Amino acid sequence: MAKQLQCDVLVIGAGPAGSRAAMRAASEGLKVILVDSKTRLGERPHCGEFVPYQIFREFSLNRNSILHKINNLETLIVENKSEFRFKTNLIQSNGFLIDRPKFDRYAAIEAATSGALTMSSTTFSAFADKGCILKSVNGEIIVKSKFVVAADGARSTVRKKLGLLNDDCVVGRQLEGIISNTNSSNAMVFLDHEFFGGYGWLFPKGATANVGVGLLPRDGCMYGDSLENFSEMLIKMCLIKPGWIARTSGFIPTFGIRFPIIVDNIIFVGDAAGLAHPITGAGIAPAVFSGDTAGEFVAKAVKSGNPSIISRYQDAILYRYGGPYQHALSKKKVQLESWETKDFTELCNQTWISFKGYKKRERKN
Repeated sequence: MAKQLQCDVLVIGAGPAGSRAAMRAASEGLKVILVDSKTRLGERPHCGEFVPYQIFREFSLNRNSILHKINNLETLIVENKSEFRFKTNLIQSNGFLIDRPKFDRYAAIEAATSGALTMSSTTFSAFADKGCILKSVNGEIIVKSKFVVAADGARSTVRKKLGLLNDDCVVGRQLEGIISNTNSSNAMVFLDHEFFGGYGWLFPKGATANVGVGLLPRDGCMYGDSLENFSEMLIKMCLIKPGWIARTSGFIPTFGIRFPIIVDNIIFVGDAAGLAHPITGAGIAPAVFSGDTAGEFVAKAVKSGNPSIISRYQDAILYRYGGPYQHALSKKKVQLESWETKDFTELCNQTWISFKGYKKRERKN
């Protein structure tokens, strides 16, 4: 027989968004259950691990997870690979490379110490009349809750079970290699015609660097080959050394906020809500903000006995991300429509964030 539990809020997914939501709600006195499919919380990150410095000012986060300070973003448009000819652009971009497993693990522990019942190796399976069905190492669990916070990533199972689309993702492939210059404070982005709808990156974090590619699926696309070719180019440029110490992969939502982000008593946060920048794919800071905001309004809704308060979560998300993401989406549309027809350097100047052309509004037809 399935074990049955009751709580005020069930949080599915213990990444930056889910753990933050669980911590905020639990610290307000709510009964919270936080679950994640990973056997060890925080393992297997697939992102570049870059965060803006402001996130540590806005939220109380684990500064011990900071590995390396970043001062600048260097953008290189690949014009000729064999000759290593690029058009370069350098802008100030203060931030940090973090140890994402440590960052996520601290957030989950903070949720647990705030009072959330936290369980790894536990996955959301389906909705039932009596609540959510979870699959755990100890068997099936049915959780009945007043609210559900879905923080289960870009390919959200919760969204899928509700019949909502969530396949609008860039595919990311990344390795952690040994960097040649351990003193580098520049994050490097490579815009290459081969990286359809995405880019390559080299993000230094001390003795190592995250090297990755993100691109949209299309016929003939070979993600592994793209990463291999990119890393070989960086080796020839003497930016990294041969070999790697880790490889990861994952999905990044890059088509804006996924409406609806509230369905009845279910609130979507982080990647599950499409909260990654449509051009850059940056998503850690939006995940923390969305989780914290969801936890805040869930707590207010439960304590006041007024479920409609949760609508303020969407208002807060739109206020912060609605305009910037809509602008980025207009650039994304131009990018994809003109990828094969426009001069690539000109297209990058028009659609990549560090160039002046990005700031110009697109005319509506």
